[in-house]
Amino acid sequence: MCEPGEPADPSSCALSELEAVDVTAISHEQLKDLTDEVLNKVLEKDSVLGDLPNNVTLGEVDLQIAIEHGRAITVHLERFDGIVIPIVVQKNGAKVTDLKNSIQRKMTLHLKRADERAKISWRRIWKTYWLSCDGQKLKNDNDLISKYMENNSKLVFVKRFREKNIHD
Repeated sequence: MCEPGEPADPSSCALSELEAVDVTAISHEQLKDLTDEVLNKVLEKDSVLGDLPNNVTLGEVDLQIAIEHGRAITVHLERFDGIVIPIVVQKNGAKVTDLKNSIQRKMTLHLKRADERAKISWRRIWKTYWLSCDGQKLKNDNDLISKYMENNSKLVFVKRFREKNIHD
């Protein structure tokens, strides 16, 4: 199948036969595909990382391991169209800003995997909407998220309204 010295298709090799593949004889794209395939096979067999999607990023692997060790929590963001997206964020010392960055990364990755070309203006979203958890608006970016939520909490977007200055 993947004999040394033979020009074989590396993607048809078993994991144990990969040592015989001459990586100098294949193109960069073939090597990337082979690496992706091997990584996906390894992750499928792992009990902790088995439910991660194909073409996983290093950040996703790190966060999944952090969840298993209790260093991260999962919150569920409900979009306006009813789709619920799990967002993983570090537990200790994480601020609302870190949560917003995690949402941005997750949504960008989600759109990329769905092969959509939409560009999201996060600056506009954060100016237009609050994040809300159990009726509490996350207004201060420097607040710890532990003040508002715990593991498996539900987040929603709430329209920001202009607050009028009321003088007594």
